[in-house]
Amino acid sequence: MAGPLKRITLKEQAYQALREMIRSYRFTPGGWINVEQIAKELGVSRTPVWQALKQLESEGLVRHEPNRGIRMVEMTREMAVDLYLVRGELEGLAARLAAPSMNGELLREMEQVLREQEEIVARRDVLAYSRSDFRFHALLYEACGNWLLKELLGNIKARARPLGCDITPILPDLYRDHRAVVRALGQRDAEAAERAIKRHNERMRRLVAGNQGCIDSGGTQAEQ
Repeated sequence: MAGPLKRITLKEQAYQALREMIRSYRFTPGGWINVEQIAKELGVSRTPVWQALKQLESEGLVRHEPNRGIRMVEMTREMAVDLYLVRGELEGLAARLAAPSMNGELLREMEQVLREQEEIVARRDVLAYSRSDFRFHALLYEACGNWLLKELLGNIKARARPLGCDITPILPDLYRDHRAVVRALGQRDAEAAERAIKRHNERMRRLVAGNQGCIDSGGTQAEQ
């Protein structure tokens, strides 16, 4: 017999709200987080906000500096290179698993994202592209059908959020990679889908490693 449903605590609500703020680029890498302001926005005391930030700190997204406060972490170039190397392998596996039985509804959603990205790339709106990119990769994770892989990739993607990186020079290439992924998934071609998403991550890894606009701290443009 199932037990009673648990109510969502204020701390959990604050945690989800803060995760959404991070996802939507509310905070910049290295920037301070105003706990009192966040508490007012959410209509709660500072306690659940601090509790939520403590959890985010354990996940490596924020850092508590004694007597100073909480700030968004900054991903170093070396950390980013490692991240894209691992993410490329795991996303390759996700694409390979998704292709043979690709869900039609998810494929249509990915195609819709591509249509949006075509316009975004044309106007070179990097921030809008990064937000759209987040959705694109989330759909790929959903399509893989493996709960553990989805969880691992979700955690890796969350860790990438603090990276500041100007992707303008390779924006059209990143978009073409996305198109290649969707085309391969539509054709149920597992090998082609895996190659395309690995190429996508390798492109980012080379950009970061080559110091072509990527920085260790600060920054307002990122591909996630």
